Amino acid sequence: MSKRNIVWLVAIVVVGVAVAFAAGWLWGLLAAVVVLVVSEVVERTRRRRRGVSAPSVGAAIGSRRRRR
Repeated sequence: MSKRNIVWLVAIVVVGVAVAFAAGWLWGLLAAVVVLVVSEVVERTRRRRRGVSAPSVGAAIGSRRRRR
């Protein structure tokens, strides 16, 4: 797991737990889901700006064959 993924995971848990204590477990769960969605949008935008697409299984197999 990359450092960036760990940071997002910690953010999801911290926000979810903090809101759960303040407003109840259902709101905490909802807040955690919102942070998860935001993290996905940010990561996809970052990938798109770098010009790197999400790796597919077919691409992984193809690159493995080329290396042999």
